[in-house]
Amino acid sequence: MPRVIQTRGINSAIDAGASAAFIASFRMYEQNDLFVEIGTIERTQKSEARIPFLWYPPRMREWVGERLIGSLDGGMHIIPTRSYEATVAVPRTAVEDDQYGAIERAARGLASEFFRFVHQSYIDILANGATLTTFDGQPLLSSNPATRGANNVNLVQQPLSLENLSAGIQAMGLYTEPDGRPLGMRPTHLLVGPANEFRAKNIVQSQQLIIAGSTDRVQGMANPWAGSLTVLVSSYITDVDWYLIAAGANEYRPAIMVERTDVPVEFAAHTSPDHESVFRRDSYEYGTRARVGFGAGAWYAVYASQV
Repeated sequence: MPRVIQTRGINSAIDAGASAAFIASFRMYEQNDLFVEIGTIERTQKSEARIPFLWYPPRMREWVGERLIGSLDGGMHIIPTRSYEATVAVPRTAVEDDQYGAIERAARGLASEFFRFVHQSYIDILANGATLTTFDGQPLLSSNPATRGANNVNLVQQPLSLENLSAGIQAMGLYTEPDGRPLGMRPTHLLVGPANEFRAKNIVQSQQLIIAGSTDRVQGMANPWAGSLTVLVSSYITDVDWYLIAAGANEYRPAIMVERTDVPVEFAAHTSPDHESVFRRDSYEYGTRARVGFGAGAWYAVYASQV
């Protein structure tokens, strides 16, 4: 669902053009929003999202006697929302000199910055997953079998390779509920940084495996993982860490963003001659504001290698 955008302080055709440039750019970036593709978006009208979880679905069973009822008492995950802003100043003389393009570029830059911030927040959750707790009071990522059981280790230290990717896919398929019932997780995305982009695409997009020979690379056998995963590349992964993400039919993903449905993303213009920025500094100011929150999501939707 597209985010609602509210505009304030539109006093001239120049402001209207800046607002239109912001909205058009915002809608363009929104189509590639990382949270829409591999995250969970919760919406609230309060200062925090209180998310009750039925983490593991109730089992189907033969109806004998009364129903066996599952409840939302698996945990209460609380994620607060906070206010964020970005502001840019444009010299008033730019308008007087008919440099309207500078203002529209500044407005488009504000839209770009919002989604860069959202994208980076997603990666920050994964990067700090070993210390961020989630619904069960345990870290999002854990390498300790005692945390959730031997089958539920989702943090390793292995370089990206065909063998290690295969081990990760297998590990996700063996994730279990607390009573040992398989969760049946299947990864849909492989998330890497630029340092691993070639290797990741080679492993999951090539129809044949590329095997390193003594001097050259030679074609190997058919690649069993060809086309099985979507490769996403994030510039905010600056090392060789890689993540398998399950973003299929499961409701919750590894990272959650909370949006305020009653507080739209705001684009504001301060261009009145009597505004402080214009009167004191001879500059127009344009800014954006949003109320959002971020938190760790479902541990079973991620397998991470942080080398």
